Amino acid sequence: MHPSQASEFPNDNSEISGGAIWICTELIGPATLALTPHEPVAAQPFVLFFEDEDGLVDGPVDLQLIGGELTVAVHMAVLSAERENEGEPAPEAPNATPPAFAHFESALISALMAQGASRSAALVPRLLRLEPLPAEALAKDVQLTLQSRGYLDGNARYSHKYRELCSAWSAVLHGASQDFAACGTTTLDRFGAELLAALLAVPATRADELRRTLRKSGIAAFGVLEAA
Repeated sequence: MHPSQASEFPNDNSEISGGAIWICTELIGPATLALTPHEPVAAQPFVLFFEDEDGLVDGPVDLQLIGGELTVAVHMAVLSAERENEGEPAPEAPNATPPAFAHFESALISALMAQGASRSAALVPRLLRLEPLPAEALAKDVQLTLQSRGYLDGNARYSHKYRELCSAWSAVLHGASQDFAACGTTTLDRFGAELLAALLAVPATRADELRRTLRKSGIAAFGVLEAA
């Protein structure tokens, strides 16, 4: 018998890693190939215990099989310098959102969610950061309202007027500027309320009602306060 389909070892084919079984039903009959049953095993989490380590291992762990033995390489984060005092606060992340800006953003999102406008609420972070809006992200009525009130142009891009006003208030909330003149006559609570009315696609006259809602959340005329 000269089999022509024997499994080859070593191999990287898990479907035949168990080898092959050749079956001959007759003494001089042909042999047929039957692969051993194979069921892929789902990956499962596991825990490594280090007898010589008292603390937790923090960092990526590389596992390598070398010469039949498992080796472990732990990439530990190295601090540039240890703090002298344990109570010293950790440095803020370089791109951390300033509290005032985060408070304003959260107040707008909460006001929209209270009205069931989750689709518009999801876009608030992009609108306040002047990030491009994903295609089909806005409901048709909301898009038309934003365009008719000067937030977006005909191609659903931010208008020059909105860019200037949003950038001015963003600079104030980020603490990068105290030039309220750049914000014109539009106070922060008015800016937020009018934007909410457009995102809800409700009449502009509802802005006064939405403005009172924002003020209850700590959004004042020239900044943010602690939520009442």
